[in-house]
Amino acid sequence: MVQKVIDQKDEVQKKERKKVGVSKVEKPKVEETKVEVEEVELGKETSYVSDPIINTVWDQFENAVSRTRELREQRQELYLKAIKETTKFNGVYRKTVKGLFEQSTKLSGGLRKGLFQSNIIKTNESAKEVAESYKSHVSEAASKVEELYLTPMYSIFDLMERTENVIDQNSQSFFENINEVRHAWDEVTDNYLKQVRKTHQKIAHQLEDSVRVLVVPGK
Repeated sequence: MVQKVIDQKDEVQKKERKKVGVSKVEKPKVEETKVEVEEVELGKETSYVSDPIINTVWDQFENAVSRTRELREQRQELYLKAIKETTKFNGVYRKTVKGLFEQSTKLSGGLRKGLFQSNIIKTNESAKEVAESYKSHVSEAASKVEELYLTPMYSIFDLMERTENVIDQNSQSFFENINEVRHAWDEVTDNYLKQVRKTHQKIAHQLEDSVRVLVVPGK
């Protein structure tokens, strides 16, 4: 009987030793799994699902703003170029008209000289002096008449040229001032958009973090 009791006691002690050994071996495994889960959760928190969507939307918006600015500058350049081309064309046109009037004046003066010269040759010596004086008076009167109808035209052309130059200069100075103001506002707008983009991302990150806090314990 005593031997049986001793054997039973030994068996109980062996079983208890085995249980203690198993529990000691299993505890580190549980701790390791907990550490791995925490590391995975921390790794997941660094990436946000909303980042690609937000970046795509904001990149498209910023590209649209930059294209609008480029189109605005191109329209200004085309407007100034059109003014310069128009001024250049009008200047060539005025020079052509002036040249035609000058040629007609020279032609009429040459005709008068030839007509008087032929008449003087046909007249006798006594009448030459009278013809010469008459020729000088007629030439002087003709030149005055030419000046009378050419002066208004030259004045109008000169006024047109000065007006076109003023328009060209005023347009350039106007767009320069406008561009300075717009560039200043563009810088303010760019800084504002950057801040709004960061705020948008922060709000999205906070929402995702709050969702993670609610979902992780449920697992």
